[in-house]
Amino acid sequence: MPNVLVEAARDGNWLLVACAVAALALFAVCAVVLTVTDLREHRLPNQWTGVLAAGGGVILGLGCLASDTGWTRFWGMLGGGAVYLALMLVLHLLSRTGMGMGDVKLGGALGLYAGWLGWDHLFGAIVVAFVVGGLVALVLVAARRATGSTHLPFGPAMLAGTAVALLA
Repeated sequence: MPNVLVEAARDGNWLLVACAVAALALFAVCAVVLTVTDLREHRLPNQWTGVLAAGGGVILGLGCLASDTGWTRFWGMLGGGAVYLALMLVLHLLSRTGMGMGDVKLGGALGLYAGWLGWDHLFGAIVVAFVVGGLVALVLVAARRATGSTHLPFGPAMLAGTAVALLA
């Protein structure tokens, strides 16, 4: 997202700058609320995931209209949401006790953001999410604060992965 901001500001495309900043702000607020909730309650509330998806979709969609590469961003946004959602749905179906439906819905929302920036950002967001989630699990098991059967919230790792992708 920093590249988008710099290029848009350089070109005087202040609508695109405003959309990118608004999308980042919405992401940041929702990420904090969703992370805290998932860590405390092991759930991702539909209200906040919905705000992230719907609000992000509208803001990023407006950004598509303001961008010279609008159609590429638009299809990347839709495709990214669909791919991340589908991946998480497959994982949910394969491991009924692992990934919850909140993670599936969050994947769809996060895919909009990462996909808007491009397929490389989407791939990076997903890889970083699984690396962060895996490392957290390993550290907790090594510290004997978790076992192989402990249910750990994955939403914070997904949000961290997308944050890294957005800031790359």
